[in-house]
Amino acid sequence: METPPSIGLRQYKRYFVDIGRIYRANKKVRVYTEIILSLVAISFFLVFAIKPTLVTITELITTIKDQRLVVDQLQKKITALGAAQSEYNLISGDLYLVDEALPKESQTAALVKQIEVVASQSGAALGSVKFDPVVLKEIATGPKEISKIADQTAKEINFTLTVAGDYPNLKEFLYRLNNLRRVITVETFSLKIKKAESQTLTLGVSGQAYYLSANEEQL
Repeated sequence: METPPSIGLRQYKRYFVDIGRIYRANKKVRVYTEIILSLVAISFFLVFAIKPTLVTITELITTIKDQRLVVDQLQKKITALGAAQSEYNLISGDLYLVDEALPKESQTAALVKQIEVVASQSGAALGSVKFDPVVLKEIATGPKEISKIADQTAKEINFTLTVAGDYPNLKEFLYRLNNLRRVITVETFSLKIKKAESQTLTLGVSGQAYYLSANEEQL
């Protein structure tokens, strides 16, 4: 038998009225209901509002950490560059000594002048100075030549010389020759008496002088 609509509404109304009466009469029910509703509301905000914010905050924290790492690395590089600049400033005034010790070209004329000065300071008389065929650097005409010049290597020039004087003078000459700013190597030397009745000796020296070179051809 079908229940009339008016009877069903009265039953539901009585049910809701009973729930409302119980809610108002029972303090525990009110407290628990409010707690449950609060938890439901909090859960809703966590899922739909707070969670995206937390994700954004986490991403920002990660980004900040990465940026701090980059900043630290840059700071280390800046510190290293500053230290290198300080070291360079300390030695910049002496860099010309490197060019004098190992010039970028053969510079045989300059070497002869240095040997003449050494002979004069030693009280000896320079006889002759001879070099092996000298090499000259090619003029760069294209990218290949430029790259070759950039790739420099140390090369040597063989030389021989004779100088006359007494033994102390020749000894001083050898000492000063070995202490030239220009990098050289004395391979052999020999002493000969110039004249039987004279104390003058002739010193013969052979060795190598070094320089930087890239793209060269022999004359």
